Amino acid sequence: RRGRALGKLRAGLSPREAEVLELRHARELGIVEIAHVIEAPTDEVELLLDTAQARARKILGSLAPDPLDDRAPIYVEAFALSPSWHDELDEAEPLGEDEDEEGLEPGTLIGGRYELVERVGVGAFGDVYLAHDVEVAGHRVALKLLRQPSLSESARRAALRELKLNAAVFHPSLVQFKDHGWFEQRLWFVMPWYEGETLEERMRRGPLSRAEARRIFEPLARALAALHAVGIRHQDIKPENVLLTRLPGYGLDEDGGGILPVLIDLGVAAEEQETLLGGTPLYFAPEVAQRFVAEGHVGPDVGPRADVFALALSLRNALEPGTREDVPAGAIRAFVERRAEARPPLPEARDLRYLRPTFERWLSLDPDERPSADELAEELGVLTAPEERRERRNKLLRWLLPTLALVAAAFVVVVWVLDRRAAREEAEARRARMAAADARADLIVADARRRALEEGHAELLDRYEQSRMSRRDLAGQLATAEGQLRILRGELATALDARASLRDRLAATRATLSDTESELSGVRTERDEAEGRADGLSDDLASARGQLERARRDLADARDRADTLEGELASARREARSQRTRADGLAGELAEVERARDRARRDLERVRGHVARLAAALDGAEGPETDDEPPPDEAAEPDEAAEPEAPATDEAAAGPSETTAL
Repeated sequence: RRGRALGKLRAGLSPREAEVLELRHARELGIVEIAHVIEAPTDEVELLLDTAQARARKILGSLAPDPLDDRAPIYVEAFALSPSWHDELDEAEPLGEDEDEEGLEPGTLIGGRYELVERVGVGAFGDVYLAHDVEVAGHRVALKLLRQPSLSESARRAALRELKLNAAVFHPSLVQFKDHGWFEQRLWFVMPWYEGETLEERMRRGPLSRAEARRIFEPLARALAALHAVGIRHQDIKPENVLLTRLPGYGLDEDGGGILPVLIDLGVAAEEQETLLGGTPLYFAPEVAQRFVAEGHVGPDVGPRADVFALALSLRNALEPGTREDVPAGAIRAFVERRAEARPPLPEARDLRYLRPTFERWLSLDPDERPSADELAEELGVLTAPEERRERRNKLLRWLLPTLALVAAAFVVVVWVLDRRAAREEAEARRARMAAADARADLIVADARRRALEEGHAELLDRYEQSRMSRRDLAGQLATAEGQLRILRGELATALDARASLRDRLAATRATLSDTESELSGVRTERDEAEGRADGLSDDLASARGQLERARRDLADARDRADTLEGELASARREARSQRTRADGLAGELAEVERARDRARRDLERVRGHVARLAAALDGAEGPETDDEPPPDEAAEPDEAAEPEAPATDEAAAGPSETTAL
């Protein structure tokens, strides 16, 4: 269902909408950055993003994420432009001659002892070469040469850091350094040359069996425990950093026997007191992911159990390579944020489901619930527990079946002996039963004679006792009988009284019964009325149900109208933004007009002042020839002196015609 929804989503959006959603959710760009990429205004980008998200939620239906979740996993999966990095690794080609330009030439002698044969690996900080030890014939080694030169003493100490951490512990499943030195101020160090493949390469061929996984991961857990014992965290445990080496003399088999797993690459390892963090996001423990998400804020402490999480996750992916998590291209931050809050998926295969509770604890979000590396090594026995139980059962059966055969033979012999003895005893018992039957017949005859004698004796005794009964005894018996008769008469009178009382109560009960029948008749009438009302309510209920169905249809129509209105709202938002832009332009033009009007007013005021001065000068020039006006030097009253200014203002306000006449 999720796959169909993703296909529908990719096909249902326009290229422009798909591009904006991809830049937002998979590439994690902001509004301003998207506007720069697609060369559009931010308002248009925001509107386009809102419209595309509304359409995507409508297409996804119940699978649609929270509108506030900018990094929803389904959006990241739908709009990632390229496949996950594991797919890229699968499609990667080996280094060719054209790509070897940055490496050293074959035959280069390092440290006066190690002759390079070829470059076999390229890492983030250095290259790995296959080299011959010229001092030991036939001895091949792996030589790692750092890319960056160490130009200062502090840089040299930092370059030697990996060597010092590795030298602090020894374990067969930890890579060991044999020699080191400096070449053109770059650190090199020598490791044993291991024949084999990485665990990642092995996983590409198919899943590991549980027995093979146990043989590989138990030594790795012991090696990790050795690192933790001296206070070192590896911090980059993943299948690419596990070498499955084939050592001579071990006798390989098809199930992985004879393989020694070796944990490599301590380049980002850290001591217990160090706050250095590193690793691969796909194998981040939740507490490591939380520290990266915190971005400078205080996050949870990261301890050795982060390595246990990464090793357990590598085991889970080795058992089911096809179901491991992937990081869509460009969405590493969204993946890290999900890892900080959610545990990786548990095993899904049928033969691995019994391991789900175990992996749930190994991959717990709480580091305190996870085992230590030593405990993990002990608990890995659960991988082969079903086979071990089956083997123990088979061993028990192999021991038990011969024992049961011997017991059965002995039982048969004992039964045969007992059967012979039982036959003899049965014959003796038969003879005894015959003798007992004869004796029983004689006993029955004797008993019959005894009973006959006893019955005759008893009859004689009865007759004797009856002959001895006197009249006195008969009188006593008669008196006793009369007393009993009086008692019976009293009891009979009492019974008659009781019968009369019962008759009275019966009459009262019959009256009560008559009243009850009347009440029952009323109740039946009320019941009939209630049934009529119930029928009316049933009709009302049917009508209400019809109204409910109509309301549901109206609601469905309203939802369709709401979707239509949502599209119209998006169009209205675009129109509003366009109107806002035009309004901003008109406001600018209006401001320019206001400024021009102010300049015109100022110019008009200057012209009016100039006209007033010219009019005053003209009046002064014509003054001596006029007889009606007083001389210029004559004093005037305050209100009379103020009057000539008004005509000057009026003349100035008369306009350009008077100015032109002057």
